[in-house]
Amino acid sequence: MTRSLIQGSFSWLALLAAILATTVAAAGDKQAGKLKARHKAGQTLLTFTEVDPPVTEDSIPARELQNLRRKLKEDGAITYRIYRSESPFRSVEGMEPIAELPPLTCWNVDYFGSIRPEHMALRYVVQEGKDPVPPGTGICAYNPSKAGKAYYAVTVVIDGKENTKIGPDNSLAAPIEESVGQGVPILQRTVKPERFAYVENPTLHYYVRWESPPNCSVQGKPIDYLVGIPPELAKPAPVGLHLHCWGGSLNGGYGWWYQAEQGHILIASNQVPYDWWTGYHERYWDGNPNQQEWKQGVVHPYSQRRTLSFLEWAATQWDVDLSRTHVAGNSMGGSGAPMFAIRHSDRIAWATGWVGVHIPAKTPRFKNSYANVYGQPKWNIKFEDGTPVWDYFDDTWYLKQHPKKEIGLICFSNGKNDGAIGWEQAAEFYRALQETRRPHIFVWGQSGHGQRARLPVSLADRYMPMDLRTDQSQPAFTDCSLDDDPGNGDPNDGDREGQSNLYLFWETDNVVDTKDSWQMTVGLVAKAPEDACTASITPRRVQQFKPAPRTQVKWTNTSIDTGKVVETGEAIVDHLGLITLSEVRIQKGKNRIAISL
Repeated sequence: MTRSLIQGSFSWLALLAAILATTVAAAGDKQAGKLKARHKAGQTLLTFTEVDPPVTEDSIPARELQNLRRKLKEDGAITYRIYRSESPFRSVEGMEPIAELPPLTCWNVDYFGSIRPEHMALRYVVQEGKDPVPPGTGICAYNPSKAGKAYYAVTVVIDGKENTKIGPDNSLAAPIEESVGQGVPILQRTVKPERFAYVENPTLHYYVRWESPPNCSVQGKPIDYLVGIPPELAKPAPVGLHLHCWGGSLNGGYGWWYQAEQGHILIASNQVPYDWWTGYHERYWDGNPNQQEWKQGVVHPYSQRRTLSFLEWAATQWDVDLSRTHVAGNSMGGSGAPMFAIRHSDRIAWATGWVGVHIPAKTPRFKNSYANVYGQPKWNIKFEDGTPVWDYFDDTWYLKQHPKKEIGLICFSNGKNDGAIGWEQAAEFYRALQETRRPHIFVWGQSGHGQRARLPVSLADRYMPMDLRTDQSQPAFTDCSLDDDPGNGDPNDGDREGQSNLYLFWETDNVVDTKDSWQMTVGLVAKAPEDACTASITPRRVQQFKPAPRTQVKWTNTSIDTGKVVETGEAIVDHLGLITLSEVRIQKGKNRIAISL
């Protein structure tokens, strides 16, 4: 095209008609050009000029661009094929392309999450420190499976006819040296707003990484990431992984920027596709789920894997303390946060999730959303380890199947009257945490989908006063006498609103965990409704104190206020290697719990 098609009040439908009218020329008359390649850390990024670019203006409404891209894909009138060879190209006849791309790959439509009319589409930056690529640029990312030198070529296909001509403009004259790796995120821009997520004067770094296996089921899927740096950064800085809700984005929908005032870094991303921050079938991007085809493949935890991969990369850019990583989210993100913490407990110190799904098969409204990425339950699609995927991402099933696995504190909430998410599955998750003796705080009520989780000590939904780590023991409190009754899963049973373990806390700065002894200070917060309570205490995430099953241990409970021993007892290490002290008296003030051989 010789002029822009985006002007005036031209609708996207009219635009599409004009574009299609310009693509009637034979494939032999037109060819992609100006092919360039750069390689870094295992990923090759290719750029080229499109034939008759559908959009040549610097700006276009994101919603129009999204509709245009969808329609062009459906029509398939024009695509681009990418070829790779270890020797110079003479022809592509008989070769299999490594990728076939639609037009408009230079435009980032996914950035906004849920697109609103005022959003203007962004173009990608492919080389850090440079401007976004011009309109009409094609982009392809490829991660080779082995190191070595490689040549690349690009061709255009119009109405099913490929222009196979190879020349200096659409092929590399010299090879590029490639390595094996995941590639690196590319900085798109840095902004310094006066306020973001109620934090004053942060610095926001926006990145894109073109994700490939094992972080994604396909090659070169661009995913947006945000790294938020608070005005006063801790050294080293803990990191919070923030998972947005349905309709949210990397810019919001995950609750708070947790611990920003304590110098914690925020990492957020966009959920692509909507798999509730878990994973999806390896053939998901092929199209609609098909039982016969999907049974030949498995579900991988792509979303969790790519998020943790980005965290690892961020740790090479900033001075961070990975042992203090936490994960947080709301709704869809409130589902993903506990699932992250449970399955990647070696990486996650604690989690907070609002109104999440914990058993995908038992959420009334969103079961089909999970089925879209897992396949229907009756298909019996497997997770990558051979477990039926609907079991693997069932938090109750997972906790019971892995009773020895150490998991950090999980703070979560659900509304008893949240008919979309479902109450039964939340109550079952709570019972599983109690039965398997995992650290948790549960809050429920009549706030529906607005029910917020509470954090220990502060009893608030935003501030975590406790310094929790993956490499330090935590106690699991169960059967606390102050616990309210959530009922048996029927919203009409039990207390309409309540909590479990909300008023209990422990200190993290004086933990003793040796081969011969375990000691920790626990207590009731001043706002507890009673001056004392009883609760069972099970040391979890123990680092060194690990007596063998059937070993008898002794324990004491000493009041910090008076210095007097409140009670003593004995316990037997069970078959799982766990020690549970039953009905320990805990009071306002503090109690020192000591266990020894």
